[in-house]
Amino acid sequence: MAAHYALRAAAQHVLMESRFAKVPALVEGTNRIHSLLVQWTDGIADIEVAHLPVDFLAETTDGQVIIELVIPGLPRAVSRERLERLKVPTLEIVLPDPTRVRGWADLRQHLLHGIDNKSWIFPLTRDQGPVQALPKEDEWHAPPGAAQGIRPDNLSAWTSPLAFADNAFYRQMGRAEQLEVLQEQMGKRVSRWPDAVNIEVRGEGAFGVDRRVWQADVYGRWVLSAAASATVPEVAFADVYDYLLERYYVEEREEPHAWIAAFYYLQALVEYAVLVPLVEDIDEPSYVVARGGSQRTAYGLVWNAKPTLSASQLRFLSVQAGLHIPIDMVGELLDSFDECHPAVPVLDYAAVLSRRLHALPRSVIAFLLDAGLASEGLPPVTPTTQQNLF
Repeated sequence: MAAHYALRAAAQHVLMESRFAKVPALVEGTNRIHSLLVQWTDGIADIEVAHLPVDFLAETTDGQVIIELVIPGLPRAVSRERLERLKVPTLEIVLPDPTRVRGWADLRQHLLHGIDNKSWIFPLTRDQGPVQALPKEDEWHAPPGAAQGIRPDNLSAWTSPLAFADNAFYRQMGRAEQLEVLQEQMGKRVSRWPDAVNIEVRGEGAFGVDRRVWQADVYGRWVLSAAASATVPEVAFADVYDYLLERYYVEEREEPHAWIAAFYYLQALVEYAVLVPLVEDIDEPSYVVARGGSQRTAYGLVWNAKPTLSASQLRFLSVQAGLHIPIDMVGELLDSFDECHPAVPVLDYAAVLSRRLHALPRSVIAFLLDAGLASEGLPPVTPTTQQNLF
């Protein structure tokens, strides 16, 4: 049973760190299951709700959501019937047998991205009502007055064009409305967008919009948002691809082209010194954005000259970064940074250390930067003027 409890603990760790999950929802007027994105600002594992032990409790914008993990061979702590009587939105996630989980990427896929293995014990209701079916191709047009920045009455209840807990509503907007959202996300008008959001890549037409639309969406969501982050942001290809599929209508036959376009766009951002490779896996690569949203050379981070790490620094900064350092690794880390540093590049070392600590690479990189063991890059790419998009 040790492997089962270890898988449960690992799953709780992923939920705590990622703070989002795709969940199933029935599209109104159809029998098709749609996916929604639920995000939470805070979460806690192994807590009691009304005297019932639950695996994970998330605090979302729509209220509290319980997440129960089902692992074959591990007995349930509480029955579905008792959880349903709580009348608190409760999501059940069925995980594979521990012997069939192939590492962290596989676990993240089951927990965060898959929906076939998820069901609601007690459904989540949202203020914006049921999910509507997508408009037909000939209905993709800007609502009246959108070009002048006037919102239709049926959109007046929206909190902000950027506050999309799920992306179906963005996908149903007219092109002018989408452009308004992207300009807000980019922080500037389309004519001032950088060259990094106008890169020619294979399969770029699969998303059904000008490449600057979906590229700006990715750039604003992952690169520019890094400016407000206290840690070094990580960009996982799987997250980017799923995000684009939720935001843009892609026909089934075009999905392989969409995959190729998203993959090559992230690779191109490496050449533009916007991203740095972190995990070079052909199926699920991941990258690091420059700390604070600045752009770097392709080398990313470099070791400082004769870096030194003290025991007190290690104790304080590891806790600050959310890292648990096993006692048998303390001496190794102190010796590695005694007016010297590892012979491998910073990002390679961070990737290896994150696997040994079962931590996120961005947490390890934040630790290395805060401890003054490594430092970061060079001037950003200078943006150039583009033609109007519409």
